[in-house]
Amino acid sequence: MQKPLAEILRPHTLDAYIGQEHLMGKGAVLRNAIEQRSIQSMIFWGPPGVGKTTLALLIAELTDSDFFLLSAINSGVKDIRDVIDKAKKSEKRALLFIDEIHRFSKSQQDSLLGAVEQGVITLIGATTENPSFEVISPLLSRCQVYVLKSLSRENLETILQTAVDYLSAQMSCKIAIEDTEALLRISGGDARKLLNAIELVTWMTKPVDGVIHVTHQQVVHVIQQNLAMYDKKGEQHYDIISAFIKSLRGSDPNAAVYWMARMLVGGEDPLFIARRMVILASEDIGNANPNALLLANNCFQAVNVIGMPEARIPLAQTAIYLASSPKSNASYMAIENAYALVKQTGDLPVPLHIRNAPTKLMKELGYHKNYQYAHDYEHNFVNQEFLPEQISGTQLYDPQNNPRENELRRYLKQCWKEKYHYVITILVALSFFFSINKAEAQNYHFTQYYTQPTALNPALTGAYDGLIRAGLTQRTQWLSVTVPYLTFGAEVDGAIYRNNRRQTLIGAGLAFNGDKAGDLNYTSLQAMASLSLIRYVGHHNRHKIGIGFYGGILNNAYNQYAARLDEQFHNGYYDPEAPIYDIFDNTRQLFFDCGVGAFWSFSPNKTDNYQAGMSVSHLNHPTEVFQNGYLQLPLRWTAHALARISLSDNLALEPSLYMTWQRRFSEYTFGTNLEYFQKKNSYTTLFSLGGGIFYRWNDALIVDAFFDWQNLRIGVSYDVNVSRFFTATSGRGALEVSITYIFRKKRINRIGKEPCPYDLM
Repeated sequence: MQKPLAEILRPHTLDAYIGQEHLMGKGAVLRNAIEQRSIQSMIFWGPPGVGKTTLALLIAELTDSDFFLLSAINSGVKDIRDVIDKAKKSEKRALLFIDEIHRFSKSQQDSLLGAVEQGVITLIGATTENPSFEVISPLLSRCQVYVLKSLSRENLETILQTAVDYLSAQMSCKIAIEDTEALLRISGGDARKLLNAIELVTWMTKPVDGVIHVTHQQVVHVIQQNLAMYDKKGEQHYDIISAFIKSLRGSDPNAAVYWMARMLVGGEDPLFIARRMVILASEDIGNANPNALLLANNCFQAVNVIGMPEARIPLAQTAIYLASSPKSNASYMAIENAYALVKQTGDLPVPLHIRNAPTKLMKELGYHKNYQYAHDYEHNFVNQEFLPEQISGTQLYDPQNNPRENELRRYLKQCWKEKYHYVITILVALSFFFSINKAEAQNYHFTQYYTQPTALNPALTGAYDGLIRAGLTQRTQWLSVTVPYLTFGAEVDGAIYRNNRRQTLIGAGLAFNGDKAGDLNYTSLQAMASLSLIRYVGHHNRHKIGIGFYGGILNNAYNQYAARLDEQFHNGYYDPEAPIYDIFDNTRQLFFDCGVGAFWSFSPNKTDNYQAGMSVSHLNHPTEVFQNGYLQLPLRWTAHALARISLSDNLALEPSLYMTWQRRFSEYTFGTNLEYFQKKNSYTTLFSLGGGIFYRWNDALIVDAFFDWQNLRIGVSYDVNVSRFFTATSGRGALEVSITYIFRKKRINRIGKEPCPYDLM
């Protein structure tokens, strides 16, 4: 009987073994073990035809071991015991190779434990499945697992050339491979398939002038077709269905159709694919596009009726639709939350008024009493309790940010008001981060509040060492939403009047602030002017006090034409030509605003400083109008404190505190920076750099860094979201960048030539 070509060409030396360079290359771990004959029990895990059996035979030959071969398909415990008995009688090392060891049952694998533990046999198991799942833990812990990789194209071409050389010699005929692509595709990375294919093609092809020409057409004709490498019950099955589902969830129809084709060509049951799409339509799309479930269910029925190969068409149609639909796992999360709540709270009693009362006794006990029939009330809704008292108000369903669920959120908010804490995500207005408290927190917000001093407190206008100060700040926050919230600020200020005798100055400044948010580009712009009066007082003029006033104009606007309303979505698709029934009023507004502030500063020496201040905004209580409503802005109070404490000649600690209140809204930020600096002389800092950590209460952890070079300061900060929006934002908060430049009065080149301290105000 003629041996298969794969058997004939098995290597007998380490250098002749092709592939698995990570294990068998020079200096590799397994090669070293073979060369030193230090072989322990092991498991080879890899796809078919990559050299698992060949490697086991090579190990036995090179270590002069008795080789026993069992196949898990047709072997049992009796066969294992026979091998163990022979191994005990042998004077050589006994190497037992079990092909497809994952097919052994638990009891069959258990029978190996004693012999492996005592060293009676050295086990080499081969498997195409993940041994973590298919091999029992006690046996797995006694074996080293080696992963054998698919053969590379270079490996396959080397094996092919070896086979051609052998066949040419055997057939006394030259073999010309004119195209290797078909052979390599047919092999699917399996060396055994490749050898069988080239052997079959050469024997089936007649020589022409003493040469066998292997062409692409000849290979396809002989082999018939390229069978896809897809094991319906193996790891490939789970890997590819996983890739398919993740492609659908990730909104990539191209990848989804590709992985579906891989499964169908490999012989996967089309109903299995259809069932998985039905699950995904609810789990990952849900109410973001309810039609997805209808189409997926219809697809399952169509596949069941028509079968393959035509079933591939509705399967592809459905996969493309699901991948292209907006995503929401809110329904899945709702039932998961409900399951967790039931496990946590147990069997809570059903409220009496919603219990069934089929008997007179039950009615006398209060069952169904005071139940309010929703259809008897306006809008077919009445506010009554449906949950057990112990969990009243618990929100299990949280609509996500997409057009259809935004409409559900609006309806639920209208019905339940504050009970379930539904925050309206209005496409007609701002974005989900603007809540009903928007009017109480509409002011421009910067983490690096000290970079916009006149906006922080008008009393700080001109209160610095220099002639003119200019600054720019940009903040980008809510990075996890489609249109991040952008805030920017620019200001310039300086002293317009100085009186050395009275140690007094008057400062003036201009500031421009703005923000832009949401799909509708809701924009706020503010232009304001500020004035301040600052004096040095106390012993050696170490104290500085100031008061200030600001006044300016605010403009709010949004782009109504960018709105995407629920009635413009049909079957999950946006139709900009669909009629809109909403009326847009007050899309632009202009109003005046003003405020005052005061601050105090103390400098005990040339390096240390302590300061604090307070300001109040909206003194005139401006009225903000939006759509059909309006609100008079309440006073906003702000307090701030900052210290600079020298730790050494080159180090300083800079703790700070920022607080603001506006009716129910409040914010508290505190933390410290550590600064390293190099001075040119007592009054001039050459450069400094530093950074620190701050915490905004129940909102964000802030990382801050800055760099000063003489008159220029650059600052960067990042807010890591830790609020109740953490899940929605994935912790992503705000990136803020600032730059400040101060034009000095004069440079101080040497000690003794510095101006009086007042001139450094």
